Amino acid sequence: MPSFDTDCSNEVERILASDLPDLDKLTQAFDCITAFVVGHAQAEIELARALQDHEELLKTQIKKETMAYARSIFEHCYRHVTGRRLWHETA
Repeated sequence: MPSFDTDCSNEVERILASDLPDLDKLTQAFDCITAFVVGHAQAEIELARALQDHEELLKTQIKKETMAYARSIFEHCYRHVTGRRLWHETA
């Protein structure tokens, strides 16, 4: 898993320090971190394609899809708990 950049870390800290309800903090922090991981994986996929590194490409595509699946599970649970939809995945 990539180390988080300063912007992502700062955003999570800002979310956790906010006056939001705990469910909203959890949701926003999870979204921030997992969106960062998916974006980082997409950049790694593009690099692996450019380098024609098929092994790294497959490994990174699996990582990206696994994270997208985890996001969909969280979204499904959130929708059942709150009756609201969170985000729309474009995996």
